[in-house]
Amino acid sequence: MNSAETTFALEQEDRRAVHGTVEPLVRLRFCYADPPYFGLAAKFYGHLHPDAADYDRLETHAALIRRLCDEWPDGWAMSLHVPSLRHILPLCPDDVRVLAWVKPMTSFKPNVRLAYAWEPIILRGGRPLTREQPTQRDWLACSCIDPLTGRLKSGFKGGKPEGLVRWLLDVLNAHPGDEITDLFPGSGAVTRAIEAWRAEGRLPLYQANRD
Repeated sequence: MNSAETTFALEQEDRRAVHGTVEPLVRLRFCYADPPYFGLAAKFYGHLHPDAADYDRLETHAALIRRLCDEWPDGWAMSLHVPSLRHILPLCPDDVRVLAWVKPMTSFKPNVRLAYAWEPIILRGGRPLTREQPTQRDWLACSCIDPLTGRLKSGFKGGKPEGLVRWLLDVLNAHPGDEITDLFPGSGAVTRAIEAWRAEGRLPLYQANRD
């Protein structure tokens, strides 16, 4: 963090740390990846990016997962859709978790027996919780439709709502001083949500000693 506010906060906490009242919180590196979904990449994003169709190949997703594990060992999350879960999950390390984003705005089309009303998110790592922190559930119901306009909040097909981003930050137990990468910026909605959350400074930059 380069902001004056963060620098001031760190200086204040450093003074307290000298007296043994707190211990510095290690800054971690997290990443959120929202790649073009396997099997839909060329269809929905081919007109937006010349390399989008690469993500219709499992080899590209395997390379992405290796990169996430290598560059962000502290923790990462990756979105995908239900039909691709059985293909992509075997490419992941054994210690990942599958979370569920429940989508209340799902449309129900005629002659469709079973609607896809949720999306999987593969999660790995994250900062360990303290005893005082609440346990997070592994699902979230959050709409990406603006109730006033009836349109996508991000203005971009496949964009993710701010509530989803904040939930993932909570699940990873991220702190404002951590480095958080939005690997596929798209509309910029995820980056804006991260910056809004960071600006609030809701979570402490340091934790109290618990001997």
